[in-house]
Amino acid sequence: MRCGPVAETHRSPALQRAWELSYLDPAAARALGRERATTGSGVDAAEGWIVAALCEVRLHDAPAALQSLAQARPACAALPDKAAAARGLALCDEVQAIVLRGAGDDEGSARLQAAIDSRGGFEPDAMQRFIAHNSRAITARQQGHADAALRHFYAACNAALQTGWAGPRITAFSNLGGYHHDLFNLEDARLLSEQALDAAREAGATQALFASSANLITIYYAAGDMPLARQMAAFLLAQPDEGQAGLRDRHVLPLALGHVAAGETDEALRYLHAVDPDSLREAGSKVFWSWLMARCLLARNDAPGALAVAERTLHACQQRGLVAPPFDIMQLHRVLADAAEVAGDAPAALRYMRRAHIQYEQMVGRSARARYIALQVKHQLDEAQRERDAAVHGHRSAEVDRRRLAELNDALLTKVAETEMLHTRLREQALRDPLTGLHNRRYLFEIVPGMLELARRHERPLCVVLIDLDHFKLLNDTCGHAAGDLVLQRFSALLRDMLRKSDVPCRHGGEEFVAVMPDIEAEGAHTMLSRLLDTFSALRLEHGRRRLPGGTFSAGIAVFPRHGGTLEQLLSRADRALYAAKHQGRARIEAAPRTGFATLG
Repeated sequence: MRCGPVAETHRSPALQRAWELSYLDPAAARALGRERATTGSGVDAAEGWIVAALCEVRLHDAPAALQSLAQARPACAALPDKAAAARGLALCDEVQAIVLRGAGDDEGSARLQAAIDSRGGFEPDAMQRFIAHNSRAITARQQGHADAALRHFYAACNAALQTGWAGPRITAFSNLGGYHHDLFNLEDARLLSEQALDAAREAGATQALFASSANLITIYYAAGDMPLARQMAAFLLAQPDEGQAGLRDRHVLPLALGHVAAGETDEALRYLHAVDPDSLREAGSKVFWSWLMARCLLARNDAPGALAVAERTLHACQQRGLVAPPFDIMQLHRVLADAAEVAGDAPAALRYMRRAHIQYEQMVGRSARARYIALQVKHQLDEAQRERDAAVHGHRSAEVDRRRLAELNDALLTKVAETEMLHTRLREQALRDPLTGLHNRRYLFEIVPGMLELARRHERPLCVVLIDLDHFKLLNDTCGHAAGDLVLQRFSALLRDMLRKSDVPCRHGGEEFVAVMPDIEAEGAHTMLSRLLDTFSALRLEHGRRRLPGGTFSAGIAVFPRHGGTLEQLLSRADRALYAAKHQGRARIEAAPRTGFATLG
């Protein structure tokens, strides 16, 4: 926002209190604002209408907000202090932009916000900066401008802290944490949402406390911390709603998720059956309800029912162009894969699992970018640049200028180096599977084209092997996901130890792995994989006090250039061989023939 002279404002304590409560208790703030609008004068009366309009928008009463704005504009224009008048009219337009966005006119909201930013003649205070940046962040998020949304959310957070008021602070922490969750940056999402919860508890803000608790249930679940997800659901259930009718009912889906995290299917279904999915207006809520319901049906061994619920929602999203949060779309594909496997449809299970993994990779990429932007904001590279320029053009002595400039240059170079190093680390993290430490599917598609070109140039063979752990879904269902994770980690360690240094093992998704093996024919790959199968079959693992059943895997081998010249072609042929291995009883290694299926060895 452009700034001009600081406008003198003379607010009564009642109006100050109205602004303070506008993001904490909008109903009380609206009453205070209307009281000042009808009994006060000058800035007090003009801003009384504005704060009333802002609170009416937040209470989802757009017609009342427009009526209050119609009263506020002439009152602002009549103020004798031009800076105060400009500031008040800008605030009116800020609220108008929120109304437009609420009506679905994101483009109109963005145009009005750009017009406000082009004005001068006034200095916004911390509260006005918070309102402006928070609104711009939401508009940018709606339009898919992730970087701009993040920067505005951080600016809103900074302004909220400067107000010294609980309402803006809770809102800023909650919004920024929620957006980091959308971007799958779970570490920052968890920290900010926990700060929002602490601030809400300290302020006694019941509605914000419920919202923050619900957000944390989904964040803990996404991060794989099931006990904490269940504990947060219990915490939310224990909170009194203080007479706010329907407050707990607004969070039935996160509550159901908390029970799903603990394997409490009956309790989760009780919440889900209380919701009519056709009444859910947001695509995200529809997908959230569907994958939770499908997961519960699957836990009751109703795979056809789970498939029906999840496929119906997936088709509706595709046909109507509905956009849901990426995490929920990923979970929908995951439960479809599990249900298809239980139903005996292996090709569909593989197809859905791959879609889920592609969605996961995209989220990891957005997470890395979000962390990168967050670091840029925290380091304030632009501020360091401005400070350096100010030192050059300041009125201090030449020697002081030279020394200060050198210090600032060093600081700037250090910050840039730190940012570049973190960006490199984040990219490496984006190319590795966090559970097993193996490279992921994205790395596979980056590195293999070069390996194929090298094999082509030297006329050497190269094997692409697709490996799938047998009966892994049954292991998860009977022994728990933590036991499944242990098996995945130990199998990944065997892959690293038993394959050659030149081989590239990757986690392809779920319990599926890919190994790229240069300079080897199918017979040599089969021999190495047979040793791996024998070692894995003999492995005996314990989880807690429980001895886990022995495991096996099935594998399919495709050879370059016999079975294809691209990674996609080789994976397709290896997938067909893997399917043949599964079909012929599992614990087998099959090589792709030139046509059809055949057994090697």
